[in-house]
Amino acid sequence: MAGNRFGPLDPFCFLAVVPLVIVAVVLVISDLVVFALVPVAIAGLILLGDSWANRRPS
Repeated sequence: MAGNRFGPLDPFCFLAVVPLVIVAVVLVISDLVVFALVPVAIAGLILLGDSWANRRPS
């Protein structure tokens, strides 16, 4: 059962993740590291949610 918690990532979720990471990089370059954590966290939640939604049925 522990192996079914996460599944493969859908390639289309990267359409939402890549812009968030780009925004985070721009914020880090602008010396706003604290604010860069928000888009990185959202991107991570999108990846986790997509992987969870695509898990194989048990």
